[in-house]
Amino acid sequence: TPQERPPMAGAGGPLRLRDWLVAQIESGRYPGLRWEDAGKTLFRIPWKHDAALFRAWAIHKGKHLEGIDKEDPSTWKTRLRCALNKSADFCEVRERSQLDISNPYKVYRLVSDGAHGPGTIIPLEVAAEDGSLGKKDLTLPICKTGNDGFKLMGW
Repeated sequence: TPQERPPMAGAGGPLRLRDWLVAQIESGRYPGLRWEDAGKTLFRIPWKHDAALFRAWAIHKGKHLEGIDKEDPSTWKTRLRCALNKSADFCEVRERSQLDISNPYKVYRLVSDGAHGPGTIIPLEVAAEDGSLGKKDLTLPICKTGNDGFKLMGW
């Protein structure tokens, strides 16, 4: 039987992580994967090695072919964790995550990039030291990361 291919986003290839993950949350297909707020800016991901979501991401990215590749839940989990951490579309809200319970989960915030709706944006004033550039406003998404304050997401 031919292998089922992941859904494609036009000619550009597989859906981006943000779009794929929002679709999975909305689908209700994965127990424990859900929105945490009415504005759909915070979401909860089950954080067990055997979570089906990690496997689904590996299949979507072409890193796991069902029936061919061996099952590797810890690698799948690592890949999704790294993708979330690397992406400017998300930041973990550590004070809301619960990892020391029987059904652990992490909470992430969707960060606005201007084209995708809500998120947390702060203005920063930047002035050249010599004053020749004057001031200009930059906006960088931030997420509160617990006792250490804020995490600025880079460009």
